[in-house]
Amino acid sequence: MGRTEPRLFIVIPEGVPTELGAAGDRLVITASLEEARAARDLDRGDRLINLRDDLPLELLRHVGHAMVLVDETGSSRWSDDRFTALPESIQKAVQDRLSTDTTDGSVKEGSISVEDRSFYLLACRTASAPQTLVVLVEITWMQQQRDRRAALRAAGLALRDLDRSIVADLAVADRLRLLEDRIVRCIHEELSFDNFEIRLLDRASNRLELVIAKNLTPLKIGEVIQAGESGNGISGWVAATGQPYICPNVTEDPRYREGLDDAASSLTVPLKMHQQVIGVLNVESLTPNAFNRDDLELAEILAHYIADAMHMLDLLVVERFTTREQATRSALDQLDEPLGELRDVAMSLRAMNPDDTAFQGIVDKLVNAASNMRLRLEACVSGPRSILDAEHELKRLRPDEALSGQHILVTDDEPRIREEMFRLLTQVGCRVTVCENGSDTLDFVQRAKRTHDTIDLVITDIKLPDLTGYEVFTGARDCFPDVPVILMTGFGYDPSHSIVRASQEGVSAVLFKPFRTSQLLDAVRSASQVTTPGD
Repeated sequence: MGRTEPRLFIVIPEGVPTELGAAGDRLVITASLEEARAARDLDRGDRLINLRDDLPLELLRHVGHAMVLVDETGSSRWSDDRFTALPESIQKAVQDRLSTDTTDGSVKEGSISVEDRSFYLLACRTASAPQTLVVLVEITWMQQQRDRRAALRAAGLALRDLDRSIVADLAVADRLRLLEDRIVRCIHEELSFDNFEIRLLDRASNRLELVIAKNLTPLKIGEVIQAGESGNGISGWVAATGQPYICPNVTEDPRYREGLDDAASSLTVPLKMHQQVIGVLNVESLTPNAFNRDDLELAEILAHYIADAMHMLDLLVVERFTTREQATRSALDQLDEPLGELRDVAMSLRAMNPDDTAFQGIVDKLVNAASNMRLRLEACVSGPRSILDAEHELKRLRPDEALSGQHILVTDDEPRIREEMFRLLTQVGCRVTVCENGSDTLDFVQRAKRTHDTIDLVITDIKLPDLTGYEVFTGARDCFPDVPVILMTGFGYDPSHSIVRASQEGVSAVLFKPFRTSQLLDAVRSASQVTTPGD
């Protein structure tokens, strides 16, 4: 579609004279848009734009933001009070721009930026007139918005530009902390938002799990926000509908659910991946009506990059899990045949020398070594559901005087993990209580507080059927402020991002399943501030 050349028309109320001066020395002023359209066939070369005293100048106040008439040298011949009120640097920039432009009787246009302010210029000159009428329209807001969008996109790309080789080798806490630092800096510096939270949607439970929060009051233990159009606050509504939401006044909005203390207004946008909602970004302010459509637009741009970055990290976790599992299963398949041959050879040797006790002992060690190799590989495949060398270590562990009597509370929804940890820790002298979910854990902690029982250490998985590891962490700390807490997770997977949040508040250690017995005991000793004999 071709570009239409812009024209300047002044539309005035009916009854105002439309001709000034003698023929050939007049300013055409129309009383309606229809007359303006009819004036298109006028010979513009015969019309001199001449501002006279009898022109109703008050009408010009409704055209643009300022006006100035300049001659061929760029000197001002006339200007309205809006133009003269502008800083001298802006006035000079306009005049310099017009004095350097070549004019051929057509309408010129362009823009200037001076002292953080931007203006669009519409310059009108006829071929027979030495003066140029310049209409200024301030576009500072538009330019700032363009600049903010550009800066935000650059910052957003930096969120996604995580070196794959570096991120893949980082522990989950370090990966998420790296991303969190970038997101917080971006939101604060580019959007000037100080109070916000990011929640990701757990598809299995339909819950919005808190990932990153700044200055917003966390939910009470056991409270959840789900993706739902009612009863789950604005964040739940946004997650369910995929639509952004501006709340001008929280006291008048039935959807609002308390977040920031003394909050007055909020802005919430969905995080989407391939048009599917994966979470929400919620921002709150102490000021009513703090957010407008411009803030909404910029928040949606940032939300796109946050969703991409979160998705990439999740893919890395899944890839890490899948690659390790596939490699271990492949190794197990390849070793099945030689391990079977090794056992057959051992059995043949046992039959050849049935009376040689020393030789039988060597054969037994060979058979046990082959069995342990198989068990450890199976533990690797089981991953989060086992401790790598539990069966082997149970045969050699002895009571540890430094750990004797330590009361340890273990929470995991995997029966095998609970059993192995109970047996291992009991064997070194600990008193162990096991729970299969977060609610049972917090109930036990509260009873222990009431009965003045002691809990020396809490070890909990971060993904439980009812609560997150962070909720167990905070619940235990509420009853026993100084109790050390160790978190466990399978292959670095942390859907609720409990590790980052608990790390900020002093979690003692993180165990990444599958782990070895020595790693478990080292973490227990370190958290309990005890050492092995001889250390």
